[in-house]
Amino acid sequence: MTSVVVETWPRSYADHAVGGSVYAVDPTLRMEAGIQLAAARCRVHGDVILGRDLRNRGVSRHELTAIRQAVPAARMDLHLIALGNSVGARGLAQERRAIETAMEIGAECITVSEQRLTRHAGALDEARALGIDIWLEIPPDNPGLKVQDAAVDGALVMFIEPGTKQRADPAHLGKVGRLSRILPVGVDGGITRKIAAQCLQAGASYVVSGRDLLTVMRPQRGKERERDLLL
Repeated sequence: MTSVVVETWPRSYADHAVGGSVYAVDPTLRMEAGIQLAAARCRVHGDVILGRDLRNRGVSRHELTAIRQAVPAARMDLHLIALGNSVGARGLAQERRAIETAMEIGAECITVSEQRLTRHAGALDEARALGIDIWLEIPPDNPGLKVQDAAVDGALVMFIEPGTKQRADPAHLGKVGRLSRILPVGVDGGITRKIAAQCLQAGASYVVSGRDLLTVMRPQRGKERERDLLL
């Protein structure tokens, strides 16, 4: 039987300082990944990824709801990623749906881009009224200079472009240190065990990892490990 294993390196840090991206595994394994992450005292991180065709290519509402039902006490957060400029009634509805999903599952926070922070101010205010923190996505080409002027509770520094699959670029460590003096900072995007340690030392309060945290075990291949790619 295929299973998901959470690596042990998060034990070196405070409980829930590390989150696992359930997008990193096959959809059929995402509920199990959420269960294992919660058991390992890691947060459950869900990426809702709207493609240019406005279809969700990330973690579905159903998958997130299933995790919440399986682990009511899990600490969950959601990252809304839009690969295109999803204007128009359908795009706005899809983005709003992602925010509503965060509210339905009782997420601790939802991360959105600067553009969507303004576009969905009303819905995000509703989420904040329910106790959900609003975090701002800081893409690699953004120095985060506007963070202190934004009405947000934290910043998620992306070490790769959202929606891509590379290793984290350590050049963004300086950004983590600078922003962490202003507000809580998380990091995401190809984060490895080594870079996670550097980010936490630099001042990050939360790191999201996928392929260096979650391992898919397939018994038919003996003890061989297969790692799925993370955003």
